[in-house]
Amino acid sequence: MASVLGLVEEEGGDGNMSRMWLLGAATFVMVLLLGSVAVALVTGRGGTELLPSDSPEGVVQRYLLALRDEDYEKAYDYLSSDVQRDCSYDYFLKGASYTEIGGRQVTLESVRTTDDRAQVKARGTVLEPGGLFGASESSQDWTFHLKLEGGRWRLVGIPYTVGPVPCPPS
Repeated sequence: MASVLGLVEEEGGDGNMSRMWLLGAATFVMVLLLGSVAVALVTGRGGTELLPSDSPEGVVQRYLLALRDEDYEKAYDYLSSDVQRDCSYDYFLKGASYTEIGGRQVTLESVRTTDDRAQVKARGTVLEPGGLFGASESSQDWTFHLKLEGGRWRLVGIPYTVGPVPCPPS
């Protein structure tokens, strides 16, 4: 057979190779599409699949979302009554306004619950583009302490690297 350039193709030669490339490209596109659908199903329409609100990890998630969305009153409401009694909203607001959660990917590492106390460990990761050798990634491990108060989980300790220390040291 003659090709457009006037060269002769051998049976099973370049024609099969072109089909293989086409098949490979089509497979790649299908994998991307299926991956997109899977991500959409896991994260939901709002972009974040909310954990149960009555769980320690759900409270930590909502606290971080409130900080990210700059809804400081809502974030303050997740603090225990002891912390709120010792620390005014105005003091909390001063620290919270410097908190940057938005650019972080936060993953839940572990949850440990005993009776009316809980400990939630999470990792915040930031991907920073640019730099001398390309993008860099930095992570911080956070430990949140909670207690059950009136049937609801409330934060009694917030890692200083996440945001405001809710109260000045006594």
